[in-house]
Amino acid sequence: MNRAFYSLPDPREVGLKWKEFGKAAAKVGRIEKRFHDTQNERARLEQEIRELGENEVRQLAGAILEGTDDPTASASSGEHEKLVERVRLLKREEQAIAQALPVAEEELRQVVFEHQSRWKEEADSALEKALEAERRAYLKVLDIIEDPRSKRLYAENLAAWVRNVGPTFGTPEDAAGRSAIGRLQADAEYAADKHNERQENERLARQQEEGVAS
Repeated sequence: MNRAFYSLPDPREVGLKWKEFGKAAAKVGRIEKRFHDTQNERARLEQEIRELGENEVRQLAGAILEGTDDPTASASSGEHEKLVERVRLLKREEQAIAQALPVAEEELRQVVFEHQSRWKEEADSALEKALEAERRAYLKVLDIIEDPRSKRLYAENLAAWVRNVGPTFGTPEDAAGRSAIGRLQADAEYAADKHNERQENERLARQQEEGVAS
């Protein structure tokens, strides 16, 4: 079965309430869950059928050794038929779900297209707020760790000095802490640059479209 989506975002994670998206995504999720549940149930019943067949063979082998009638001739045949019928119905249900799921996924795609203009702006706004919050968080982290790291570095060098009693004492500049935060800050700035570039490309594309239309 060809899938249009293998995973979907949850806009609520960044505080966005896209009701139409949530409704369409829930529909896809419900059908997808039913498909997996049906597959799992079919696999379980097929295993039961295999085990039942193996058990019948063992019982028949014992009857042959003892010279008695087949003990499985009547009792288990009805159970086997019921399991086979249930598996047949489950396969039929799987086929129906496999037809319904792509339809639900296409409905979701159309919902996104329908609201894309507004949702793009809202997603961009959420990204910009998240970037700003991340920047503030890194500055706050630097303020929090700077004093404890300085004391640790001083104590570390003092513990080394008191053992060697060297002629000079000093602590190296704390480059590691700022470097670690700097790498995270650079990652956030890269995300911001990508966001700005995407917006600029979209602006230029709109200008070009408007120029062609006029």
